[in-house]
Amino acid sequence: MRNRWTSLLRAADRFEPRGRPLAVARSLLALASGCLLVFSPDRALFPRTAGVVDGPVCAGIGRVSLWCVAESLGVDLLVCRVVALAVLAVVTLGYRPRWTCVPHWYVTYSLSAAVVLPDAGEQVVRVLTLLLIPLCLGDRRRWQWQRPEKPMPAAWRGRACAAHLFVRVLGVTIYLQASLNKLAVPQWRDGTASYYWLVHPRYGSDIAVQAPLGTVLQHQIGVAAVTWGALAVEVVLALCLLGPGRVRRAGWALAIAMHGSIAVLMGFTTFAMTMAALWAIACAGTTSSARRAPLSDRLSDEETGSRPVEHRSRAG
Repeated sequence: MRNRWTSLLRAADRFEPRGRPLAVARSLLALASGCLLVFSPDRALFPRTAGVVDGPVCAGIGRVSLWCVAESLGVDLLVCRVVALAVLAVVTLGYRPRWTCVPHWYVTYSLSAAVVLPDAGEQVVRVLTLLLIPLCLGDRRRWQWQRPEKPMPAAWRGRACAAHLFVRVLGVTIYLQASLNKLAVPQWRDGTASYYWLVHPRYGSDIAVQAPLGTVLQHQIGVAAVTWGALAVEVVLALCLLGPGRVRRAGWALAIAMHGSIAVLMGFTTFAMTMAALWAIACAGTTSSARRAPLSDRLSDEETGSRPVEHRSRAG
């Protein structure tokens, strides 16, 4: 147990998340929310509520959301949309992650609290942007695409590593819950669920009835392969999130393929972008450009002017 704790502390000391994967994740999350705001009218975003034909849900924690605060002040909903899009545009460009991470979370929180969405993607976005705050508050770069010139302070490395672990746990929870919930449905157990979903009048697509997928769905064994294959992939993705960096990067590619296919066939585009962002965060700090020696080791070498211990032992 003590060795595991020591290994965890060493991993936190070496953790450096400020690479391209984290930058891609923040931009993807902002783009997902931005697409929702740009292409969805108010009637599609806000359900009917008591006394309001078209408007946000202002109950419970939703009262402090951007749209509800604006409504209480008599501000037009269009102003909220413009302000939210401005924040998301700055986040997408990657300017000052340290100062934009909290506004980014507030915009996504406001969307998830006041809007009812069929794919529940904004609920995941809200949690991810909240977990991004510890990853970004210690980032003093002007642009998130720049290579870090100085190591992140030790305290922020630890907080960022903890948030990174929570993101991975979130992903494992999402995939395992999705697969287990499907097993409770008879159509998923008997291998026919994929057919009903792919030809569904609302969520399905004409692509599903065209070759080559349409040919596969004409045979019972093909339908079963697609149905049970989706369950198997979800379990594999959950396991990949528990693995080391190389395994997570392979899982990232598999997740993009799966969620991209679902986006094309069923239209859950923003959810696909959200899950791709989750995987990007999970892979942050695993690329070679982001691996850096612990700050304590570098400072020790600079002060003594000596070589690493293993080099001295070989020289001896």
